[in-house]
Amino acid sequence: MIRLPLRRPPSLRLVLLAAAVALVVLGLVLVASAPRRIGRKLRAVAAERGLDARWTSLRLRPPFRIAARGVVLTRAGADTVARIDSLDIDVDPLSVLLWSPRASRLSAGSVVVSLREPRTAAVDTLAPASRGRERRLRTNQLPRIRRSAERLVRLLLTPPDRLPQLSLRDVTVLPGTTDPDDDDVETLHFDRLELLQETGGSLLRISGETRLARPVPFQAGALYARDGRLEGRGVMVFGDGPHDTLALAVEARLERTSSTLHLAPGSRMLVGAIPVQLTGSLETAGPRARVALVAPDLGEDDVLASVPAPMLGPLTQVKLRGTFDYVLSFDVDLARPDSASFHADVVPHDLVLDAARTTLPLTRLDQPFTATIHLPKGRTTTRLLAPENPHFRTLDQIDSTLVHAVVTNEDGGFFRHRGFNTDAMRAAFAENLRAGAYRRGAGTITMQLARNLWLGHERTLSRKGQEVVLAWILEHLTGVPKRRLLEIYLNIIEWGPAVHGADEASRFYFDHDAGSLTVPEALFLATVVPAPSRWRWRFDDTGELRRFTQAQMHFIGRAMVAKGWLDPAQLPGTDSLRVELRGPARDIVMPDTTRAPGPPGVSTEDAHGAIKTH
Repeated sequence: MIRLPLRRPPSLRLVLLAAAVALVVLGLVLVASAPRRIGRKLRAVAAERGLDARWTSLRLRPPFRIAARGVVLTRAGADTVARIDSLDIDVDPLSVLLWSPRASRLSAGSVVVSLREPRTAAVDTLAPASRGRERRLRTNQLPRIRRSAERLVRLLLTPPDRLPQLSLRDVTVLPGTTDPDDDDVETLHFDRLELLQETGGSLLRISGETRLARPVPFQAGALYARDGRLEGRGVMVFGDGPHDTLALAVEARLERTSSTLHLAPGSRMLVGAIPVQLTGSLETAGPRARVALVAPDLGEDDVLASVPAPMLGPLTQVKLRGTFDYVLSFDVDLARPDSASFHADVVPHDLVLDAARTTLPLTRLDQPFTATIHLPKGRTTTRLLAPENPHFRTLDQIDSTLVHAVVTNEDGGFFRHRGFNTDAMRAAFAENLRAGAYRRGAGTITMQLARNLWLGHERTLSRKGQEVVLAWILEHLTGVPKRRLLEIYLNIIEWGPAVHGADEASRFYFDHDAGSLTVPEALFLATVVPAPSRWRWRFDDTGELRRFTQAQMHFIGRAMVAKGWLDPAQLPGTDSLRVELRGPARDIVMPDTTRAPGPPGVSTEDAHGAIKTH
């Protein structure tokens, strides 16, 4: 019998070494393929949001970093959403071995994010401005928005220590606008935005500035502890004065479950020295967000000491006696957007306007005065609101069909609300949500009046806040009747090139007084108010109304019929709506150098904003 020599089994050390080598080789193979998998995942994530992602290069850098350069995100229609010069993603090594790459850190530099939507006409009118806009409104974007919101809620429900680290630098955000007349759009720039994992939890640090007429630097930091505590501080610097800094602080506790996030009792925010009580919750079902805040027992001194003068603007000229509580709440369920509730109220406690110390001319609006009218792009003009102005008309002297048409289109609840219309805000929210963009505003005539008389048209949050406050003061503390507010509005609003007020508009387009208009003429003038600079495009070259203008006019007419403001028999069919240009507008739409000068009518403004006639 032949005996074969027995080989000694390999040592445990050799087995472990071989296994380690195999794991390293497998890891290298997986890492080598990671860029392709990461690339596919990035494209898939973008596609879920209706975006296309592309880049000039996507490489692996030791040890586990994916480096992308020249990243561009676009939406359908080739609108650029974001440009990122450099994007670095550090991949968790263990997740690579498990064949499921997961980012442990994300760094990006030189980022431009655009929230701009394609421009559409007459976003504040009741009727669609064009067939393209009508198609967009019919396209329900709510499912996509709900999916995005669900992802955001899941991210917020993630325990702090499981969040990836984030480092962004040189980030510019261009907010959306749909009105080409509004060039004064506030942009946001982040010098730095970091989310770091510390021993106690997640630390967020931000610094940057908002940009408009002048930069407003800001910086903030917040710690989200593992036990749910949230503490943050931030400042915004509006000027060089001792009271030009806005200080904000948050002291809250978050109670988290697998599907909800609650603000615990006692959570609060400090605006300067003003305490604001906070309650709220966030749920994955829907998703649904509920927030309520109360700022009790505020007085004039509290506001002036806590809010910088540049944020208050003309409100610094308003003096009050007494105190008030401010209450704000909203409840939004994206599964049922029409059920959204919004409530904002000022609860006065012996609150009155101190007329002796108030320098803003709020209490003299019921008397004749010269209005300085603020226009887009920083322009101003003036109009005398008195019988000495041949174009001034009292409310009773303006054709009632025009009055009702403008109210219907601009602020259907004007005679019911007291400054701002929460019902309109709910309807606008639901419509904008379904459209996935800003399509409908909820500004009231009183808010527009405050904007035109004192505030201007800068698209900033501070200006919007001033507008809301002044509208409330006009309706609650001045004693000026609603009819007088509407009368002022109809005598100062822009209706075309250097055309202000109902009578100037009637003469510019139709060469007759505003006291006697046909139904089509009144409906047409109502469509011009939201976008007066674009009045020309409502006509073709022969002076005929374009189809979208007829549709808007008929929509307004139907709404007037529903309100009982127009006899149905007086409303022609959409295709039968006609107007004849007879004033100076005719020469602009259909220039005819051989025609003799027309009859007297509105032409140009002098240096003081007064109207010259032929």
